[in-house]
Amino acid sequence: MSDLYSEWIVKRKKPSWAFAAKVALICLTVICGLLTMTGIFWFMLIPTVALGYLTYRLSLNWDMEYEYTFVKGELDIDKIMAKSKRKRCAVLNMDQTEIVAPEGAHQLDNFKNTPCKTMDFSSHIPENKKYVMYTSYHNEMVKIIFEPSERMLDDMWNTAPRKVVK
Repeated sequence: MSDLYSEWIVKRKKPSWAFAAKVALICLTVICGLLTMTGIFWFMLIPTVALGYLTYRLSLNWDMEYEYTFVKGELDIDKIMAKSKRKRCAVLNMDQTEIVAPEGAHQLDNFKNTPCKTMDFSSHIPENKKYVMYTSYHNEMVKIIFEPSERMLDDMWNTAPRKVVK
């Protein structure tokens, strides 16, 4: 069997309130910094540093992409924050997968009452076609929501044709 390899990057939609929140946090940080520099409110140094760090961390989380990599029957999902930091979110094996189907497909009806944790790695854009994967991850059943490319779906189907619904 030849090695199947495909990858796909999905940019996550920023929340509508993210820009206003970022501007407000920057303004608060600047005000606290100016109060610290006057010398009278020297204790404002701690809130200034804390607000600056909070602004930085939230900015990273609002600019996010998910990278799906499918190699040899294994789906790796990475989170890329602000195009600079990468974090591995999940490594899913097709041998432990129950089903991969489009969201809302009737083949998923058997899993609706299954108690499981949901992990959403989609773009949160309503027009995009989402797929649902029920799989075992760290010895528990999880529901994965993601947006694979057609080539990735073909590779997954070639690996496990009975588990993938196109």
